[in-house]
Amino acid sequence: MSKAHKSSWINKVMWFFSIVAMLGLLFSLLAAYVSPSSIWWLALFGLAFGPLLLVNSLFLIYWALLRNKKGFIILVLVLVGLTRIPGMFRLHFGNSKQETESADSKSIKVMSFNVRLFNLYNWFHNTETRNMIFEFLKKESPDVVCFQEFYSSDRKDPGYRNEDTLRKLLKAYSHIEYTLSLRKTDHWGIATYSKYPIINKQSVHFQERGGNIFIYTDIVKGKDTIRVFNTHLESVRFKWEDYKFIENLGNDEVKQDEFEGGMKILRRLKRAYVKRANQVNVLHDTIHSSPYPVLLCGDFNDTPSSFAYSILADDLKDAFKESGSGFGTTYAGPFPSFRIDYIFHDKRLKSRNFQTHKADLSDHYAISCVVQVP
Repeated sequence: MSKAHKSSWINKVMWFFSIVAMLGLLFSLLAAYVSPSSIWWLALFGLAFGPLLLVNSLFLIYWALLRNKKGFIILVLVLVGLTRIPGMFRLHFGNSKQETESADSKSIKVMSFNVRLFNLYNWFHNTETRNMIFEFLKKESPDVVCFQEFYSSDRKDPGYRNEDTLRKLLKAYSHIEYTLSLRKTDHWGIATYSKYPIINKQSVHFQERGGNIFIYTDIVKGKDTIRVFNTHLESVRFKWEDYKFIENLGNDEVKQDEFEGGMKILRRLKRAYVKRANQVNVLHDTIHSSPYPVLLCGDFNDTPSSFAYSILADDLKDAFKESGSGFGTTYAGPFPSFRIDYIFHDKRLKSRNFQTHKADLSDHYAISCVVQVP
């Protein structure tokens, strides 16, 4: 085989894999605009956006070195993909003094935190986790804090009366909506606490059965009224055996069950993506009708390359993109480890000092920022 013929054969193989990579990146870009209710499998490519962008960049370099015009097609896709990077990774070079300032008379410190029931079932094998969460909240002293996976009890034991404990600790008003109650004493749901007076409380239960919900709370700071949304969108609901299956992929012990295990995971992903698509449309319409500037906090269970994120980011600003830094990963549990918790705010508002608090208090990290009030 001549050298020229060998080179031609290699280029044909490379072009084939380039096409595969380009299609993957194209699908991952479309995932943000096509509802999973219509084509659910596109959302899977959205999960792989980062690696697909990297692979296409490598192919772009290969064809550029060969000065081959095929690289122009890849270049277009890569350039479009680069516009998504600020939602996934951000280098921030702000004014250090301004960025470390706490809230003042014209601003509000906002926090969102999935507290995983305050470690009710001792997942962390640390009975002090609940008290550590309270110490963390006392130290950070947010003006407005939105909790997902909230739990409280009416039992006499003060170790379970989280609703009252937080009200006293934060010296705040509260808006709590429970989606499940057992034994008439134990309650699970979602909660918003505010140091500013609350003049209106509303809750919206999604049509699908389950604990997913959003609430909105109108708070008054000075002469300004702000509507605070707090939501927890549908989870994939991976079980222990699903995480174990993913961890052991390729091992001989699971090879014969790979197809069945893989299909089970795909079914979970499909169900979650479709439900979130329906939920986020309801949430978006309610936000759009707000007469006041909006703050949106929550556990979306979806990444910045998803349809859910794209719908909400269309009308609001992502506080991480305004002043965050690094990858901003918020899920602290096993696979998948992504940024799935968010603080959005009205485009009429400004935010600074976005922080991801890397404290091991839950399977999610708390996030916070300071929002400037007009």
